Amino acid sequence: MDKQIKFLIWLYVVLLLFEGALRKWVMPSLSDPLLIARDPVALGIYALALMSGRFPMNGFIVATGVLAFCSTVASLFVTNTNALVVAYGLRINYGHVPLIWIIPQVLNRKDVERIGSFILLVAIPMTVLMMMQFRSPMNAWINRGIGSDEGGQIYGAMGRIRPPGFFSFITGPQLFFPLAAAFFLNQASGHRRLWWPLLIGCGLAILIALPVSISRTAMLATAIVGLAFILSMSRAGIRSGAHLKAGIALGAVAIAVSYLPIFGEASTVFQARWETAAVSTQGDAWGGIIGRIVGGFTQPLHWASVAPFFGNGIGVGSNVGARLLSGRVGFLLAEDEWGKIFLELGPVLGGAFILFRLSIVAHLGLKALGALFQNRDNLPLLIFSACAIPIALNQWAPPTILGFAVLGGGLLLASLNDEDDDEEEEAENENESTEVEPVAAAPVPWRERY
Repeated sequence: MDKQIKFLIWLYVVLLLFEGALRKWVMPSLSDPLLIARDPVALGIYALALMSGRFPMNGFIVATGVLAFCSTVASLFVTNTNALVVAYGLRINYGHVPLIWIIPQVLNRKDVERIGSFILLVAIPMTVLMMMQFRSPMNAWINRGIGSDEGGQIYGAMGRIRPPGFFSFITGPQLFFPLAAAFFLNQASGHRRLWWPLLIGCGLAILIALPVSISRTAMLATAIVGLAFILSMSRAGIRSGAHLKAGIALGAVAIAVSYLPIFGEASTVFQARWETAAVSTQGDAWGGIIGRIVGGFTQPLHWASVAPFFGNGIGVGSNVGARLLSGRVGFLLAEDEWGKIFLELGPVLGGAFILFRLSIVAHLGLKALGALFQNRDNLPLLIFSACAIPIALNQWAPPTILGFAVLGGGLLLASLNDEDDDEEEEAENENESTEVEPVAAAPVPWRERY
């Protein structure tokens, strides 16, 4: 049954990467149902995991159930409670979280590296599509939003939209390319699974996509992964000759990128976006970024002080909740995630849920550091640097952000497994099923015994 669970995990990954294309171009009339296209896949994984005994029961799973129950009870004390909004809120906060611990139950290190190689290969067509979107008019077919909505993308600078690639919005590339960079740097440092020229092409795609995205978040998130790689180099176990190969690969990628016209063009637009942000923050773009980061931790304290004890109801702060309650898409409560949590769940339950998410990050971080210092393995730390912020701080209401947070945590834990665990188990099962009872030897005459 593990093979069926692995298949569904792969399906989860594929839908995460391409459900935006389905919602924009392939089946725009079904854009709303496709918003939760991965939910049936997650339910199928849960069912198979329960049937096969792979569903884990640890403190995090128990805490998820307790928080979900308390959130449901708290919503009963809110006037004008909408059952659909409550159900959608439960799905956002708790529905996909168990996948973080189910994924390592069935995937081993080799499976994680295969998924990483797939993500790297997808980075090439993703970047090509983003380049086409970058150079196309804002109202072009390729730049349509979900439901084939013209002008449905976010404005960048100099008349360009922030190209989302296969995703619905720019939030997809903001999470995709840091994770892709994590696998690229791991393979470039000696754990290569892809052919060298193909790996260089993947790195080239990542570097081009960052300025093309016109997204400071994508640039900074990927830079965090690069910083984690630099800090881990002294401890990571790097195979013989890998330093030279990695240096050649990274140098070739950097030189190739610098000569591409699209890189210069995109860098100009990205710089314009940076200057626009500087104007809005009185000439201090970096100060604005730091202010947003600090505000993400301090502003929720204000919301906690003014939130009702039982909150306003789980799910009310999501776009879907706003549409069901008011008929329009927007933020009925707060735009930042922690503020929304406090206003939805109240100061006590909201604080408990935030501590729950921070405890997940702390658990994953300790596991990643343990792998680095004990096994000289930098892949868990690189994945952690890509998924820690989405798990701790980012909004989970957008399905793409939730998907990358859950997938990143699951892949990190699965990367700690040995490569041959599943192979050995399958071999043992096969041997047991095909084992033939030994044939009794013919009796030896008594004269020949002595």
